[in-house]
Amino acid sequence: MSSCITIVAFPTRAIFWLTLTASLLSPLGLRAADTIPDESKDPDTGARILHLSKIPNPASGVIYFTQTCTTPDSRYTLVRYLDPKSGHTAGLMYRYDFKTGELVKLTDLMTKNQVMVAASGNLYYTSDNDRAIYVTNILDLKTRKVADMPAEIVCTGGLTVNSDETMIVGTGGLVSEHKNDVTLTTPPNQGSAFNDIFQRHDTNLLIAFDLKTGKYTELHRINTWLGHVQFSPVDPKLLMYCHEGDWAKVDRIWLLRIGDGSAPQLVLKRAEDNEIAGHEFWSSDGTITWYDHNYRNTPGKHFLEGKNIATGAITRYPIVAPFGSIHYTNSPDGKFFVCDGGTNRDHPDQQAMYILIPDNGKLRPIKLCNMAKNDYKAAEPNPHLTPDQHWVTFTATFSGTPQAYAVEMPKEYWR
Repeated sequence: MSSCITIVAFPTRAIFWLTLTASLLSPLGLRAADTIPDESKDPDTGARILHLSKIPNPASGVIYFTQTCTTPDSRYTLVRYLDPKSGHTAGLMYRYDFKTGELVKLTDLMTKNQVMVAASGNLYYTSDNDRAIYVTNILDLKTRKVADMPAEIVCTGGLTVNSDETMIVGTGGLVSEHKNDVTLTTPPNQGSAFNDIFQRHDTNLLIAFDLKTGKYTELHRINTWLGHVQFSPVDPKLLMYCHEGDWAKVDRIWLLRIGDGSAPQLVLKRAEDNEIAGHEFWSSDGTITWYDHNYRNTPGKHFLEGKNIATGAITRYPIVAPFGSIHYTNSPDGKFFVCDGGTNRDHPDQQAMYILIPDNGKLRPIKLCNMAKNDYKAAEPNPHLTPDQHWVTFTATFSGTPQAYAVEMPKEYWR
């Protein structure tokens, strides 16, 4: 594998990053002189691990765990170089080439709320202080503006594109209610911002734009914090989103069928105190919404649970040690899951990512890689499987700062 890196005219902020890493300790202790190998082996499993974000930087990683980030041929995947001063999802976007090892910057624009359509290679994001949506094609590197926000609306959260790439949806708010907002430099679930936003009961919107015309449509309005928008991977009219906030205080997971005038439908109604469900994601074939469901007042009553959207049938797999995780994701072939582990303060050596194989109503864990050196507060791994199931891309602090990596799957799971 070649280790070639292509660098295209860094903007001033990126030059500052490189200067900083060349001369100072970053907050987590990485110097530019501290070389991270392009390839290494996991100490437990022997799996190959590639370092994707090769240019020295204080923080980089993959994009949010539910969003597509690799082309259908599994050649190119996304790497985000973070710029926390511009927002917790803000950064410069790069394309990593699994065939050559080349890393190419996609655009000079500062991007937020990134989401890619794999079939076309179109990467959509907000820019201009969340006042506009742009698209950059990761294959030809051409960039254009898709739409401007209406004067009274600002994009407040993630984006999602439907399966036929005709519509983009995000969460929005009223400019008048967000004039004094402070830029969140860390995810809103860290620190006091989480409860503050939840308690404000600002006007929240589901906002949509036609990708051909840029025409704006308001889909839903409520005084409840909205987030985590995700279109079905197969149905261009079916949207999943959530009520954000403390999972023990919200009925989180909702579906909205766009265009037929129907009201949002709740996926799961909590029935007892301290029952939580969240980090929802679609099955690969779009038939099931999966989520982490935990009855926290009842030890051992914790599940990776899926609800069939057509029949309402529930599938439950117990979540037990050692594979309790922050995130779970379905494989492209729908036959297994991958999970990213979590903090184990007493035994950090037991932190790991796992392949989870459904087996007679349970999940059989197969260790994918050791995560003992990962600081889960600084870097939630957010695993993504490439379409060929050859690699899992993720974020980790193996060398002191968040970086983008890929770990090779065992060959029996390749497609």
